[in-house]
Amino acid sequence: METILEAHNLAKQYEDFRLGDVSLEVRGGSIAGLFGPNGAGKSTLIKVLAHQVPAEGGFIRVFGLGYEDREMEIKNRIGYVPQEPVFYADKTVQWTARFAAPYFARWDGAGFYRLLEEFRVNPLKKVKHLSGGQKKLLALSFALSHEAELLILDEPTAGLDVVYRRALLDRLRAFVADGAKSVIVASHVTDGLDQIAEDVYMLHEGRIVMHEDKDDLLSRWKWIHFRDGALAPAIVDRLSNVQRQPFGNSGLTGDFPALKPELAAALANGDVKVENARLEDILVSVIKGA
Repeated sequence: METILEAHNLAKQYEDFRLGDVSLEVRGGSIAGLFGPNGAGKSTLIKVLAHQVPAEGGFIRVFGLGYEDREMEIKNRIGYVPQEPVFYADKTVQWTARFAAPYFARWDGAGFYRLLEEFRVNPLKKVKHLSGGQKKLLALSFALSHEAELLILDEPTAGLDVVYRRALLDRLRAFVADGAKSVIVASHVTDGLDQIAEDVYMLHEGRIVMHEDKDDLLSRWKWIHFRDGALAPAIVDRLSNVQRQPFGNSGLTGDFPALKPELAAALANGDVKVENARLEDILVSVIKGA
């Protein structure tokens, strides 16, 4: 698949935070998830990738082009949604659309209003009267209405109820279905975004602490539930986040394939059960060990 975006050794310094030596690659037809806790650097990285703030080191290529000489062309092919979208508060949604349309080379006004109807955002309302979730849906409508080939989204499900959250996830899946377009999404590993991201990056303190294909990641990380005395102490010592309960214990492993043969007997007699870990579980464990 064609590379849509590549970034190498990106750096950005603020007074009290540094994004350092971050590299990633996004291919056509993929959804890349940037996951991490508050302060990990997700929003800073998203802004750098969308060239809302300049990097101070490294380089970015989007569609094989550089922002330094092709910024307008690149941004016309990107749909960008910040964590907190900014609009003219005293203007209506309809006015905002008329104002923004000339900035896009391939603006689809009819498609934009169809999205507003689907998302139940009243075009006659002033922006200041929209809820936080409606403002996010408005920003998403702009991102999806100019034939973008890459979506760069920062916490896109924040403030959305379960109905619109699921609708958005379905739209993102459909967006990449042709294998030519891609999505980069930053999230706290909540609201279902971890379900659709295929390429997982975990950030902590301004650096990438893990990058892996999600299926490979989930095949290795498992919760091991076991009865007292079912596992040798040496095996228990290899588990993380061990929780001891009166009626059963649990621990997390990041290398289940290697551990599985040693669990075979206990699995067979029911003294041990295995459960898939969530990305949130993995993130917490990785960060604790970082």
